[in-house]
Amino acid sequence: MILTGRCLCEEIGFRLEGWVSPIQACHAARCRKATGGLYSPEIAAEATNFEWIGNRDRIATFEAPILHAPPAYRRNFCNRCGSPLPVETMGMILLTAGILDEVPDMYVFRHAFTDQKSAACQIPDGAESHPGQPPTPDLSVLFR
Repeated sequence: MILTGRCLCEEIGFRLEGWVSPIQACHAARCRKATGGLYSPEIAAEATNFEWIGNRDRIATFEAPILHAPPAYRRNFCNRCGSPLPVETMGMILLTAGILDEVPDMYVFRHAFTDQKSAACQIPDGAESHPGQPPTPDLSVLFR
């Protein structure tokens, strides 16, 4: 699978090849504020299959203090239009689904930080939910 994405002003983009995770709906207050949504629709992929396209000088980074445990909370965004951009952490690329040029047939596989969710957001009965940080999946199983 090859995915591409661009910011709103189209000055910076990216190309990602290979497997990507299903969507994790993160309800943490920081993630909601960073995206402006009721939750952040996050996708993960291997960093080795990622490349930036366009004006990399447009990439700005915001890093917040560590609340409980590393890694630090970090968000990339376009310094012209403000669109959220992918960020690399621990050998993985994390991005929000809305930045993709075309969203493939994907689904929300779990909800994270549900203890911080907005009252306006309803989680379907039976959906995998975690009140805080969910367990890290076994990457050897995910990246085949």
